Formats: sequence, structure tokens, C-alpha cells
Amino acid sequence: MNMKNQTPHILPNNPDELQSIDLTSGETYVGQGALSLEHFPRLCDEMASATDLNPSPLHWEVSTWFEEREGGKPLQYMHLRLAVDLPLVCQGCFVPYMESIDTDRDYVLFDTEEEAYAWDMDEANHDAEDALVTSRTFDLIETIEDEILLSMPLAARHGPGECRADDLEKVSQLLKQGDDQIKIDKPNPFAILKNLKKQ
Repeated sequence: MNMKNQTPHILPNNPDELQSIDLTSGETYVGQGALSLEHFPRLCDEMASATDLNPSPLHWEVSTWFEEREGGKPLQYMHLRLAVDLPLVCQGCFVPYMESIDTDRDYVLFDTEEEAYAWDMDEANHDAEDALVTSRTFDLIETIEDEILLSMPLAARHGPGECRADDLEKVSQLLKQGDDQIKIDKPNPFAILKNLKKQ
């Protein structure tokens, strides 16, 4: 199949269709849009509750293409750009704040988990693209959610000097009293990684 000058298939801003993309078809894809966070339940679990801060829609852009390589079939690539504003709980003052996440990443797509694993384990590729496994029903929604979760701060915090002095004092007093109602509400990186399921 000649993949040069191929007209890309346009992906709609539709979660149902983005959950089942045939990346084995030899087609290339482009798409962009903004999705409600209701389609990303794991991401919603990480957001601050009981706050007047409202998250933004999740803005996404994606494109795929093929590149020839010597001695083998063309490699398939995917570029993913994501942006979202999320209410998180600052771990310094325990007050919700808005965290802006903007991530831009390239992936190499392989037919098997063995090929993807070999790519990820090759030290020469550590600063290059991440590997994903293609399928006839590739779930872009899940990949988007994985990428945002991995881009979240391990310890959410206001910017330097943005925590209010009275809020910091309240936290200090509660810690001194050993208040067992204080809950450190932050993403658990190990739990996140455990739930990542690449197609």
C-alpha cells in the first residue's frame, strides 16, 4: 500500500468513535476537539471535590503518519497534544487551586506487545517516542486519560508564594494537634501506573 500523499481520515469529536479506531488499516488520521471530563472517570477521581473551581473541557489534537525505514515495513507514528485545567488540592495549604496541564507527545505504534516492549527497553529510544500497541479497536480516549494522569504533578501545589499565610497556619495547627481528619489528596503514581492499559 502506498502511504505517500495519502489523504488522512478525519476523526470526529465523538468519544464513542474515538474509543474504537482501526490503527491496523494503513490509513492515517487527524482530529481535534474538546471533550467533557465525564468521559474520563479516572481523571475525575483525582480532582478536588467540594470546590467552586470548574475544570475546563479536555482539548485534544491527534495525527498519525508513516515513515519508511530501511529493511522493514514503515513505522507508524502518532502525535498527541492535550490541554486541560483541573481543580486539585494544594498539598501545602490544603486549598483547591487550578492546575493547567499541557502535554505534547509522540508515539511509535507497533503490532505486538513484544515489539513495543523492545522499543521502550532500548536505551537509544529513552528520549524519543513512547511505544504503543495498535489494534483494530484502538481506544484513544483511554490513551488520552493515561497521558493526562501521567502529566499530573506527584504533589499538587500552588505556585511559589501563592499559598495564603492564614491557610498555612491552619494546616500547621491541625498537624500539631494530630488531626486525623486531614487527608492528603494527591495522585498515587503507583495506583495510576497499575491502571494504565495500553491497547
